[in-house]
Formats: sequence, C-alpha cells, structure tokens
Amino acid sequence: MKKLTLLSASIAALVSATAIAAPVEVYLEQNVASNAADNGEYATEAGATIQTSEDGYVNIAFDDQGYLAAGYGYDFHMSDQVELNLYGELSKWDTGADALAEAVVTYNISDNFNVFGGYAYKRSELDLLSDNGINSNQFIAGSSVSFGMVSLDYTYTHENSDGSNAGVVHIGNQYYVTDGDYHTNQHEVVLSAEMDNWRPYVSYTYLNTSDLVSQYSNVGENDNIVTLGIAYQF
Repeated sequence: MKKLTLLSASIAALVSATAIAAPVEVYLEQNVASNAADNGEYATEAGATIQTSEDGYVNIAFDDQGYLAAGYGYDFHMSDQVELNLYGELSKWDTGADALAEAVVTYNISDNFNVFGGYAYKRSELDLLSDNGINSNQFIAGSSVSFGMVSLDYTYTHENSDGSNAGVVHIGNQYYVTDGDYHTNQHEVVLSAEMDNWRPYVSYTYLNTSDLVSQYSNVGENDNIVTLGIAYQF
C-alpha cells in the first residue's frame, strides 16, 4: 500500500492484514500532486507484499526516481484483540540509504475497526562507509475502519532527529537537507475498496516539514501529496 515514506511504519499494521489475506499482493501507484510534481517529477512506484509464513511477510518497492526498498515484518498475536507487528526495512535512494526498525501494536475494537500506535527508529546515511548518519525517531498512531468493501485508514507520524549530524534525509518522494535537528508531522488518509482480487485506492498526505530545506531549495514548505494506486492479490 503505501509509498515512499518508506514502505514503512505506518503501513506495517495495514499491510500485515493484506499479507495474511493473500499470499502475494502487487501494486502500482502514481503520484499526481505534490511539491515534487509541481517541479515536474511525478513518481511512479511499484511493489509487492509476499506472505512467507502464516504471520511473516516481505515487502519490496521501487520507483522511477531511484528509490528501492525491501523489508520483513512479523505479526505476534498477543490476544484475540491485540497484535504486535515488528518490521525492519533497508532502502536506497539516489543520494543515500536508510535503515528502519519499527514496532506497532494494533488493538482490534471490532471486526471492522482498529486503532494502532508504535515507534520506529531510522538511520539515514549519505555514505554507508562513514559515520555521518542522521538518527531519527518516529512516533506513529492511527486507525482503520471498513464499511463492507470500502476501507478508510488514517495514520499520523511524528518524526524528529537527535541533532547528532547534519546531512540529507529522504521523506515522502523528496530528499531534504538538515542541520541535524528537525521534526516533521505527517497525516495520511487512504480510501480503498475491495473488488474481487483488486483494490483501487487513493491517498492524501499532508506533510509539515518544519525547518527542512527541500531538494528544490524550499525552506519549511509543507507538502500536499495525492497518490492514485491499484493493487492485485493472487
């Protein structure tokens, strides 16, 4: 399901349900509006979620802007209502690479409604052979509700760095320059529908980038990202 905020965190709770529903889900999505699109860069992304066991799955994703990601997740069923999802991911982009480790707890209030929250640690490197990485923390919260074939998902992600190093970080479908001390707030809403094995979806993301400088030299410019996608399960 989601797109270049990493195959990430916010999606780990959502994708895990998809991974169990079918052995393989592939998707294709197109960014149709964003700051990047305003500068002529309309990212196209493709990927897959592959179930490797009853509770384990692999995610892979890539786009036409030089992004590549691969991750592994595992669900622990703590009770009939509570699930713990652990997820790890490595990603590469045109100016560096990321490593992500995440834990998300989902509480299933009913068959069609859940809430979730979690924490992720991310390490961003321009040069994997030197110790110039930027460490950041992500705090995640959200909910998911379904009405028959239609689902509505919301995820909030707050990210902040420890200020250890200056450098470049990759957020959304852009990279940003930072002096090492930054915070962002991201709100994502995804509307999807199940149609046999097909799942079309549209997502809207509001990203507040604080004092980060984008690759287009915009300082602290907020981003409104609209993405259209289609997924198929088999």
